[in-house]
Amino acid sequence: MLIIRILLILLGLYIITLYLPPLVTLGVINAGNLFGFAAGGAIVVLGVTLKCIVAFIRGQFEADRKKQVVIALSVIIALAVMFLSAFFGTLISIVNHAEYTATDQSTVIVLGCQIRGSKPSGSLINRCKVAADYLEEHPDAVCIASGGQGSDEDLSEGQCIFNLLTERGISPDRIYIEDKSTNTDENVANSVKIIEEHGFSKEVAVATNDYHEKRAEMICKKNGLTAYSVPARATKLSRPTFFTREVFAVWAQLI
Repeated sequence: MLIIRILLILLGLYIITLYLPPLVTLGVINAGNLFGFAAGGAIVVLGVTLKCIVAFIRGQFEADRKKQVVIALSVIIALAVMFLSAFFGTLISIVNHAEYTATDQSTVIVLGCQIRGSKPSGSLINRCKVAADYLEEHPDAVCIASGGQGSDEDLSEGQCIFNLLTERGISPDRIYIEDKSTNTDENVANSVKIIEEHGFSKEVAVATNDYHEKRAEMICKKNGLTAYSVPARATKLSRPTFFTREVFAVWAQLI
């Protein structure tokens, strides 16, 4: 019993540490690390209280409440299995969509990401880097730089993407700015208007973070586009937080 309790406590603490880096380094707190902290904390509490829980269950059996205990435990286990099956099934799909699948698509959409004042976030810089690499390899492709301007941003994300791409040598004539959107759904919907206006291909290469590609593809499909991935790799320490967050974001998109 003591060994099991210690292992549970250590496991819970380890899970918590997996989700700490984005909070500590960037001040990021979202559904991903909140869930990680809650799951890790729950496992720690389970380890601390396991002896009391086992004693309580034994007491209920001795008090001839065996049927009620079995039913309660069965319901808890069934709900846990259902949740974990849905969670890891979605996570596996997100991981599978994080691979590079773009080939020779002639339309590239770069999805916007946070700007701090006038300074692009690391995620936005990485998205533009992979997009620039793709555009250099496909000189006939055009690009839609998509993203509006938040209240704490000095310029639109679309304009920032334009600036980053042109700094890397991509011709301004190949880049179309979409600067009205406030989320991924609007990024894609507004990009479709540009695509239809100019007669661009609806088979698109989407440049975004690897964990975001699954949801981006879902939104593209909803808007009549066929999407392929040009993923910007998330840092190793941020992956647990952002891949976990995307599980809940995909569920929200499905709803």
